[in-house]
Amino acid sequence: MKDQGDFEERQWQKMVDGGLADFSIPLWRDFCDGLHLRLLNNWLGGRRFEASLKTDLFDEAVGVGLANWICSVSVRMEGLDLMPTIAKRAADRHPGIITRQADVRFLKAYPTPCFDLIVSNSTLDHFKDESDLSVSLGELARVLVPGGLLFVTLDNPQNPIVSIRNRRSSVPSKSTGLIPYFMGCTVPRLELIRMVQDAGLTVERSDYLMHLPRVLFLHASRLFAAGSPSGRGMMGLMNSFELLNKLPTRSRTGHYSAVLARKPDA
Repeated sequence: MKDQGDFEERQWQKMVDGGLADFSIPLWRDFCDGLHLRLLNNWLGGRRFEASLKTDLFDEAVGVGLANWICSVSVRMEGLDLMPTIAKRAADRHPGIITRQADVRFLKAYPTPCFDLIVSNSTLDHFKDESDLSVSLGELARVLVPGGLLFVTLDNPQNPIVSIRNRRSSVPSKSTGLIPYFMGCTVPRLELIRMVQDAGLTVERSDYLMHLPRVLFLHASRLFAAGSPSGRGMMGLMNSFELLNKLPTRSRTGHYSAVLARKPDA
């Protein structure tokens, strides 16, 4: 486990050393946050929570992320990240959350169940080995209290662009130009459901998310100011691609698979 943790930490350190400013694309960050927030609000139905955990803080370090929303529905929010630099930057930007450096595969800071909501958006698809997915899901299930909810998203390997990108970027020493950080193993939605169930959780909802050509619109978003008339038009165009989720081809166009699961009552 330590060797694996060292591997991932080295990959993220390369990205941090290159600077995080290039990831602060306000329009793109607003779009990504909005997609996740609409799905969370739809699935959680206005519920409130005593203690929530977010499993990485990259979004909060380079943008608004989901922290403000999680704090609004929770009495207490904690967030963790493998990289102390990212955790500190997120803490500076969001003083209302408790942050710590930690590996999601080994949550030794939480020896007993203590969270009734865990949000894990695109955290568990950055590991070298698929077995780490199972280990992580087991740890997240362990720290959930009975009746607690886990929201998890992974890159969808059934999307052809994701599949091609991951094959190229899975070689850490190779710069692809497509993505500046290491992309690890991921699994299709049905396999994610099975793995969540194997962790002892009951799946309540599942779906696909983000149906636009991601790389194209990520870079195009740099050309528009968030909140400007042209930025609002671009945002509307990007959101319109979510209509593809109504089609039979949604498993091919969705960039992410999403699952909401509950820990059974004791």
